[in-house]
Amino acid sequence: MNIRKKPVRRLKSGIGSPVDFPSEMMDEFKEPDTWTIITALDRILDMAQDSQLSDEFWESVKNPLAFLNKELGLTNVQIVALAMLIEAGEPMSWKSMGNFLGCSRLSIMVYSEEIEELVSKRWAIRKGVHEIGGYFEGIALVRGVVTALRHNKPFVPEKIDGLNEQQFVDKLESHIEKNMNDRNVEFKDDEEWMLQLAKANPHLPLCHEVLKFDDIHVQSLLLLIVVDYAQWEGTDGEGLTFQTIDGLYPEEYECDFMREGLRDGTHPLIQGGYIEHKCDEGQADTEQYMLTRKAKAELLSAYTPSHSKCRRMKTDTRFLKSHKAIREKSLFFNTSEQQQIDRLASLLSQENLLSIQKRLEEQGMRKGFACLFYGAPGTGKTETVLQIARQTGRDLMQVDIAGLRDKWVGESEKNIKEVFARYRRLCQNSEVMPILFFNEADAIINKRTENVEHSVDKMDNAMQNIILQEIEDLDGILIATTNLTSNLDKAFERRFLYKVEFHKPDTDVKTKIWRSMLKDISVDDARQLASHFDFSGGQIENIARKRTVDYILSGKFASLDEIEGYCRAELLSGKERKSIGFTL
Repeated sequence: MNIRKKPVRRLKSGIGSPVDFPSEMMDEFKEPDTWTIITALDRILDMAQDSQLSDEFWESVKNPLAFLNKELGLTNVQIVALAMLIEAGEPMSWKSMGNFLGCSRLSIMVYSEEIEELVSKRWAIRKGVHEIGGYFEGIALVRGVVTALRHNKPFVPEKIDGLNEQQFVDKLESHIEKNMNDRNVEFKDDEEWMLQLAKANPHLPLCHEVLKFDDIHVQSLLLLIVVDYAQWEGTDGEGLTFQTIDGLYPEEYECDFMREGLRDGTHPLIQGGYIEHKCDEGQADTEQYMLTRKAKAELLSAYTPSHSKCRRMKTDTRFLKSHKAIREKSLFFNTSEQQQIDRLASLLSQENLLSIQKRLEEQGMRKGFACLFYGAPGTGKTETVLQIARQTGRDLMQVDIAGLRDKWVGESEKNIKEVFARYRRLCQNSEVMPILFFNEADAIINKRTENVEHSVDKMDNAMQNIILQEIEDLDGILIATTNLTSNLDKAFERRFLYKVEFHKPDTDVKTKIWRSMLKDISVDDARQLASHFDFSGGQIENIARKRTVDYILSGKFASLDEIEGYCRAELLSGKERKSIGFTL
C-alpha cells in the first residue's frame, strides 16, 4: 500500500506508551487559526501514523475532529479512515489500515462496522485488494469525494432514493452506459451500486422483485437486462448476449452455475418468469436473453424505454446522409479506374440495378453487391462513393466502425448486427435502395487473428465473422474503403464482387486536377506542377486551400513560385516522395 510514511511524530518507550517530542520540535504541530477540510484531515493523518488509535491520539486531534464532525457529519473513526483512503489514493484492506496505524488487523476490524457505514452513506464502495499473501476485502472512496473536499465542501452523494419507475431506469441506464467504456471501473463495483439503488427504492415493483433474491449476481443480471430493454426495446438488437454476460461475471462456481442455467433454462430468473430466451424466427436463441412480456407489464408498466442505442444511430449524421445533401464535385482518375467507376455507377443506377438483381435471383445467385475501394490515402475513394450516391439518387448509411466497438464483450457484436438489421429496414422502407458505406474499414477486413488469447482479438474476430455472414446474405449495396489491402482476409476478398484499386494520378490526370482546383493558372503551369510533384488529389486540394486562405488575408493570388513553395511544405520530408501502389 503506497500510503505515505511521514517521520514518526511521537516516540514510544513501549506499546501504548508515547513519549512527547522536545518542545522545540513541536512548532510544526501548532494548530492554525482556521481549519479547512484538507488541513484538518492532514493533521489527523499525521498524528494517526503508528498511533494505535490510543487515547492520547484522540486527545491530540480533538480540535480538527470536532471541525470535521460538524462539516462532514462523519464519526471520528470514519474521519480517520477517510484521511487514510485519500492519502492512499487506492483501495485499502483492513490489514493495510492496521499497518499504517500500528495496529493488528483484528484491532481495526473492531471498527469495521463503523467504517463500512461509509458504504451505506455512499462515500465509499467495497473493493478487493491484491496484497502479498492473497486477495483481501477492502474499501475505496467513490468518485467525487476528493474533488469536493479539495474545494473545502462536504461530499454530497447522488440522490438515489424516492425515484419513480422512469427515474429509476433512466438513472440505472445512465450509470451503466457511462461505466461501460471506462476501463478503470470494475463490474463488481457496478453490481454494488445497482444493489444500493434497488435497496433505496423498495417501493418500486422492479426493486421489490430484485430484492427477493439473495445472490447479487442474479440481482444485477435482472437489472442489466432491464438496461438492455431500455436501450433496444422493439428492435432486432434487443436481448442481452451470453458473450456480454460471460465477459462481465467472474470465473467462479456460482457464476459458472449461472451460465449453465441460462443456457439450459434452469436459471432462477427464467424459472421465475422474469426473463426468457430471445425468439429468433420461431427458434429460441439460448445465447440471448430478454425480459418477458409479463415482466415488462408488471415491473415496468410506468416506464417508457429510452431507445438510447437506437436513437444514437438515428441521430448520428455519420449513419445516414441524403444524396441531395452531397455537393457535385468533379473527379479525375487514370483511365483504368475511370472505366471501372463508370461501369459501377451505371450498374447501381436505378434504371439498371433492379433488372440485374431480378435476373440474378432467377438464376439462383446472390443479388447483393459488395464493393471494395482500396488504395493510397487522398486518391478519392471516399469522394467517389459520395458522388456515386449522388449520381444514382441513393442515400448513404455511413458506419463509423470505431464507434461500434464496446468494452463489454458481446456488445460490439450486437452493435454490428444492429447496423445490418437497420440497413435491411431502410431497404424495406425506402423507395430507392440506400448504400451501406463502411469508410476506412481496415480494422474489420484484415486477416483474422489465429490462436487468439486476448478478449480484443476475440471481439475483432467475432465482428469479422458476423460481417462476413451478413455480406453473404446481403440483398443490397455495400461499399467499403480501405488504405491497406496487403493484410486483407481472403474470406473478405472473395465476398467483394467489385474491387477497384485507386492509384496515384498520372501526369495528365494531375494536370486536370490542378486546373480544376486553381482555375486561373495556365495549362503549362498546371503541367509543370503535375510533373514536379507526385501528389494525390487530396494533397493538391490542400495546396488550393492554402492559396485561397492566403488570398483572403493578402488580397492577391500566390504566384507559381509561391505555389511551388506550398508544395514543398506539403512534403513532410522536404523532398518528393515516390508513388505508392497497392495490388491485390
